[in-house]
Amino acid sequence: MMNMPSLGYHCRFCHEPLRETFVDLGLSPLCETYIEVARLSAPESFYPLHSFVCEKCFLVQLPEHVGAGEIFEEYAYFSSYSDSWLAHARTYV
Repeated sequence: MMNMPSLGYHCRFCHEPLRETFVDLGLSPLCETYIEVARLSAPESFYPLHSFVCEKCFLVQLPEHVGAGEIFEEYAYFSSYSDSWLAHARTYV
């Protein structure tokens, strides 16, 4: 792990400054993004996957946050359409 000066990020749980890198995987596109054939040559947005571990409470977290509307804009999975998922969920109700 690498200790670095705080970049202004704070732990979401205890609010301590985040300085300790847990893993830095560079930039990555959003998960579960389905790109239409007509848009395959268009640039795709990439976001940092640089995770930190809080030195006080040990919570590992990504300080960068992408809103749900951006993540699930083109999301093609609906749990209510999956018979196996519905059967699984019924065992807990």
